[in-house]
Amino acid sequence: MEHNIEKIVESVLIENGIGNYNKKDLELQLQIHPNYPSFQSITDALDYFDIDNIAIKVPRDALDQLPKSFISLVKNGNSDEIVAVNKKSKTIEIKHSSLKKKKYSFEDFKQIWVTNVIAVEDNSSNNFISGQSLFQNILIAILLISVGLIFVNRNWSIGEVFFLGLSIAGLTFSVFAIQERLGYKSQTVHQFCTSVGKSNCGDVINNNSGILFKGFSLADAGVLFFGSLTLYQIFHGYTSALLIPVLIGVPFVLYSLYSQAFIIKTWCAICLSMGLVSIGLAVIALTSLSININWQTLPGLALVTSLFTIGYFFIRDKIKENKEYRSQNLKLNRFKRDGQIFGLLYNNSDKVADTTILENEIILGNPNANFKIISLTNPMCGFCKNAFEAYSRLLKSMGEHLQIVVRLSINPEETNNQATKIGLRLFEIYDTQGSQAFIEAYTSWFADRTFSKWIKKFGTPNNNMKHNEIFKKQINWANKHELHYTPASIINGTIYPKKYTYDEFFYFVSMLIEQQKSQTVNEDKTVEV
Repeated sequence: MEHNIEKIVESVLIENGIGNYNKKDLELQLQIHPNYPSFQSITDALDYFDIDNIAIKVPRDALDQLPKSFISLVKNGNSDEIVAVNKKSKTIEIKHSSLKKKKYSFEDFKQIWVTNVIAVEDNSSNNFISGQSLFQNILIAILLISVGLIFVNRNWSIGEVFFLGLSIAGLTFSVFAIQERLGYKSQTVHQFCTSVGKSNCGDVINNNSGILFKGFSLADAGVLFFGSLTLYQIFHGYTSALLIPVLIGVPFVLYSLYSQAFIIKTWCAICLSMGLVSIGLAVIALTSLSININWQTLPGLALVTSLFTIGYFFIRDKIKENKEYRSQNLKLNRFKRDGQIFGLLYNNSDKVADTTILENEIILGNPNANFKIISLTNPMCGFCKNAFEAYSRLLKSMGEHLQIVVRLSINPEETNNQATKIGLRLFEIYDTQGSQAFIEAYTSWFADRTFSKWIKKFGTPNNNMKHNEIFKKQINWANKHELHYTPASIINGTIYPKKYTYDEFFYFVSMLIEQQKSQTVNEDKTVEV
């Protein structure tokens, strides 16, 4: 069965108004999880993006109290399937892993419902437009307004309207075809293709008979053909030059029909639609355009076609490269996240014998937790930003299960050094305002790393001698254990392996915490026996 857990998770996040994540990163975090597809892979991915969530087993009668949209399990034959659940006023709509949707009454849904639920916090009332989306929206608005003004200021004939409409329809079908050719599956395309008896779009579009020459297929030809026609009409209008490409397209249509009927012996709904559109364009052009072609319009057609072709091939090749890169990156990340491989590297990593907490140190999380991380960072270290972001994610999702001892690798004797001033001020903020204020101040520094702005916002240090003494002890501790680099993380006395980045830190620490919990439970059972 093909898994589309990413789409299920995304649909629930959208329904709950949550947008503070990167779609591709979310898909990657899910796919590289060793337990994908599972509830654990979903909750770990949500935790990674600081999305508040809860995974619980609820009573069957608690369905009315659940959010309008959540992730759950339903019975599917002999197994359970992860689905997205949307509660309507009188019905329950579920989206399966196949992306098909089904509606049930509340009572019928309870018959197939496995009451394990993942719910996320609803932020639909806090929707906002980010700077990036605002810029994109402005560009799209300018584009639409410009095209609209071009169309408004033009005298339209019936033939011209139909010709442009068919060109856009043909371009849409061509995009579906190239999407299938590049290996991007779509439920919409699948449903459309199966609407015609004995139709298999994938077999036809990916058949070698559709390759016109190396690197160029009928699907590519369709995008170039319809795309060039559409752009030409936008910029140059409905001229007799359009007769040339529409007549050239007829032999391609005939070859496509011949190939489907006699070579592949399978029909393609998308290909047939493109063919009908092409024939329709030819009929409209022959009946509404003058046969006497104005040769002065041909350079414009050639320019539009060549520019569109260059742009199309550039984008297509980039899409291919990105797909291949993502596939390789997915395999690599799955390998990197293998628990056994990490365990081997972690157990063979250097140990730090002295993990004693120094007096008056910065301790984040639960100071009484048995799971301890000693963090060695420096405000001027670029890589420390990712490390501190990883610490912050851990504290938000499982802060009660661990403590993080923050040690800053700075020299207090260099009083004019920016790192020293920042470190001293961070210590003062921790002492006077607490852990959360410290986290916000350190996060703010890494967000911009402009010393003058940060000092203006958070103030200058008072050069407290107590803090200077703590820094000296921390420097001595780092030198004693030859920790001359940042960031460095000592997890329960073992240095986090250098072969891993801090992108994996959240996942591996979560795994180690779970292992510690399991070990504690087993030891307690042994004591009871």
